[in-house]
Amino acid sequence: MSAARRFEFVEGGSKKFWEIAVDGCAFTVRYGRLGTSGQVKTKSFPTEDRARRDADKLIEEKLRKRYLEVTRR
Repeated sequence: MSAARRFEFVEGGSKKFWEIAVDGCAFTVRYGRLGTSGQVKTKSFPTEDRARRDADKLIEEKLRKRYLEVTRR
C-alpha cells in the first residue's frame, strides 16, 4: 500500500479533509468534515497503473479546488 496522502480545505465555513491511499489495483478515499472519522470508499481497477493514474487525477482536482496537502503517511 502506498502512503496515504491527506488534504484539507479550510475556508469560510468549510473545514473538510480528503485522504487517498493506493493499494495495488485499488485505492481507498476517506473524506468528511474535520473532527469526524468521515466516510470511506474503495474503488478497484483492472491494473495498478490505472489505479495510480486515477488517484493522481483526483489529487490534481483537489489541488485545483485549493485543498492543501498536510501530510503523507
